[in-house]
Amino acid sequence: MPATANPRFIALVRPWVERQLGYSFPANTTTPSVDVRPRAHNPSDPQDAPFRAFRIDSAVAVAVSPQWLGQVRAVFDRLHTDQVFSILGTYELSRVTLPGGVAVWGPIPNYVADSTSWRPVRDSRPVLLSDDQRSAIDWNVFWHCERTNAIASFGIYEADRLVALATVVDHGDRVWEIGVDVAPGATGRRLGSAVVSAAGNWILDHGATIHATVAFWNVPSSRNMRSLGMEYVYSVMRGREGPFLVPPQPIGAPAPGIEVYNNYPAWAMNPAIRPKP
Repeated sequence: MPATANPRFIALVRPWVERQLGYSFPANTTTPSVDVRPRAHNPSDPQDAPFRAFRIDSAVAVAVSPQWLGQVRAVFDRLHTDQVFSILGTYELSRVTLPGGVAVWGPIPNYVADSTSWRPVRDSRPVLLSDDQRSAIDWNVFWHCERTNAIASFGIYEADRLVALATVVDHGDRVWEIGVDVAPGATGRRLGSAVVSAAGNWILDHGATIHATVAFWNVPSSRNMRSLGMEYVYSVMRGREGPFLVPPQPIGAPAPGIEVYNNYPAWAMNPAIRPKP
C-alpha cells in the first residue's frame, strides 16, 4: 500500500466529501493543514451531521455547527492531528458537543476500490435478495448492513438460514457503500468475502465506485477488504445525536495461532462503561 492515499481514489470520492463539508477539500493533501468552518446542520439530509472532520493524508477539513466553531477550533489548536483523530479526540470533541446532545464517533477509516484495483473472490453462494427475503432479515444480527435505503442486498443461505449479508447504499456522487455482516457462529468460511465480492461486482457493473468503512480495531475485516483490492483513502469523525459511545477491544490476532493477552488486569478496566443502550 502506498504511504499516501491513491490520488485516483481521492478524485473519485472528493465530490462526495466536499458535499458533506460544504466547501472544497485542500488540493494538496500531503502538506499539513487544518481548516475548520461552520456549516448549518440539515437533519433532513441523511449524510449531514452537526460535526464532521475529514483527514486525507496530512490535510484536515472540518464542518461544524456554528455554535461550536470556536471551541472545536481550540481543540485542533491544542492537540496534534494524530491526537484529534483518536479516541482521545472523540473525548475532547465530545466535551464540546455533548451539551447539545451530540457525541463524536471515530475515527472511521474509509476504503475505496475501482475496476483497476478490485480483486473479488469467485464464489457462487451469494444470491441477490428479493424484497420478501429482505423483509425476513433479523436486523439484530445483521446490524452493520443497511436496513432501509439499500439499493441491492446479497446473501448466503445455509439450510434456509441467512448466514451472511452485504448491502449496497447509494450515497450520491457515484459512491456506493457496502455494509456486511456474518451471523454468529458462521465465521471462518470466507462468507464475508463472498458477499462483499458479489456486492462490489454489482457496483462496478453499474458504473459506481466501491466504498466501505472498517474500524481500525476490526483487524480481520480490514485485512479482508484489503485482500479484495480496497485501499484506505481517508478517515472521518462524525457527530451524531445520542449517548457517548466507545469502541470495543481489537478483534483478531496478528497471525494464526498467536495468543492475544490483555495487558491490563480486570480491576484496571473502566467500570463506568455501560452496556450499549
